Amino acid sequence: MAAIIFTMPGAPDAPYLNGGDEAYWMGQIHGALASHLSHNGISLVYGTPGEGAPGDFQVALCSQQAPASQEGSRKGPCLCFRRGDAQGAWGAGILGEHLGRVYPQPELLQVVEEDALPELGEGPVPGVLVRLLYRDNPQDEAWLTRNTGAVALALARGLAEVLGAPFQHA
Repeated sequence: MAAIIFTMPGAPDAPYLNGGDEAYWMGQIHGALASHLSHNGISLVYGTPGEGAPGDFQVALCSQQAPASQEGSRKGPCLCFRRGDAQGAWGAGILGEHLGRVYPQPELLQVVEEDALPELGEGPVPGVLVRLLYRDNPQDEAWLTRNTGAVALALARGLAEVLGAPFQHA
């Protein structure tokens, strides 16, 4: 069975503008994502490869906040992969394609190579840090809170594609 190593590295109590917090909204996405993946024979394993978690690909899921000088003005998902991680770059591109189908301004979606991603650890497993939205932007927050199911489905389809697994909607 294929496995995704999954973490939610965001600050759990980071507030969202219209209610809830990081733990609640990322938990909503996680629950639906886990259901879609399980239905397709893909398991979620919690932890990081450095902690011994086995898996074929790693995903860290969180939101982000703009710097104080740009609070409320930045928006769009950002998919980050480790410098030199060709499979992570490929996976980020696929996840970006799927998220771009549900995000209202897909041209704002970014795929970014970063030197260090502590959220993914230093393990040998390829991975992507998915920063779904800017929680300090009311439009981003409204999009996520109204579309958790569509976001989870897009991520599940993308992850199935990354793993080369067939996908059937539940």
